[in-house]
Amino acid sequence: MKFLLATLLSIPLVLLANESRKQNIDDAFYESSVKNAPNAKPILVKDTDSAMGRYNLHAKKLDIKTLARAHGHLCDGLVLAYVELSNTLPKLFNDSIVDRTDIRIVAKNSPCLVDTSALMSGARINHKTLSLDNSLGGSFIVQRISTGQTYKVSLADKGFLKALKTEEEKIKAKANKDVTPKDIDEVEALAFKAMKHMLNTDPKKLLKITELKNYHYKFKIDAIGSRSDIVNKNIGR
Repeated sequence: MKFLLATLLSIPLVLLANESRKQNIDDAFYESSVKNAPNAKPILVKDTDSAMGRYNLHAKKLDIKTLARAHGHLCDGLVLAYVELSNTLPKLFNDSIVDRTDIRIVAKNSPCLVDTSALMSGARINHKTLSLDNSLGGSFIVQRISTGQTYKVSLADKGFLKALKTEEEKIKAKANKDVTPKDIDEVEALAFKAMKHMLNTDPKKLLKITELKNYHYKFKIDAIGSRSDIVNKNIGR
């Protein structure tokens, strides 16, 4: 013990701090309470092995942490999309393994919803398999291309989002003028509260999933525009 203490004391504090950051950097962006939430369970997906490849031999796990890393942050939009899609996409396949070569999807034009849709389903705007329809709000339409089977998924009750949306509108109304760190802290706290609700509520109570018979997919793009998630990036903490 004395030797260990002497060793630690001989190491500059800055090096210890740097080492600590290295050890924790992979989780620094990710709220740890999400990890074991019941609605954060990973889904199974399959793809092809190369640009000219055949199907993978094995399915792979896709979890919400991977999506948060790729998207850039864990937020209420990403959680909303993950919970809705993870409970709907597997319904299109008998083995519940999502074939990301065989999905079309319709989502609202939003950084969080579009990123999550593409990463979870394999649908892409450039292949006309990811359509943007702002009338959907926080809902999604998912279709298996080969069979035409289609579902729409929505929140059964949006009441828990009211306070968050009100605070977001207040910040948007400032148009990046006079936005304070306190404003951002308050809206992020409300977003986290909404995330916890979505991640821990029974999906049967949280979601409304409806099969759409004879649905005809039509590619469209609503309102190409600027990103909303970078407007306040320089606000202090």
